[in-house]
Amino acid sequence: MKKFVFNMQKILDLREFEKKQAEAELGKAVAEETKIKDTLELIARQRVQQVSEAGKISGVNELYGLSNYFALLDQRKEQLLKDLVQAQMVTEQKREVFKQAMLKVKALEKLKESRLSEWKTEQKRKEAAEIDDINNSKIYRE
Repeated sequence: MKKFVFNMQKILDLREFEKKQAEAELGKAVAEETKIKDTLELIARQRVQQVSEAGKISGVNELYGLSNYFALLDQRKEQLLKDLVQAQMVTEQKREVFKQAMLKVKALEKLKESRLSEWKTEQKRKEAAEIDDINNSKIYRE
């Protein structure tokens, strides 16, 4: 019996490779987004810690320094929020690319399954015809 050959296998392999690349890019984008969120959480913790330690401030200079530190944290937080919005947009774009790559792979896999099913049916039909021919030849010889 002849082996099944999917004539679009190279295309399927290429699409699977593209899907893996898109998945890796999506992972990087999600990691960057998570990194920014973690940094924002760290800033929030630093702010809470400084507020809890504010009762220990004894001089005006320390109060002025704390005020400047809060301003710096706020500035950094605003920049990180802008970065987060951009990272979320990139993640969404990467997610859409990954989704499209998955759809392309799935379509080719369904086509391959369909062709394999047709091939199996055809092989069974040919095998049955061969068996019939063998049986018929035995009957005619006897």
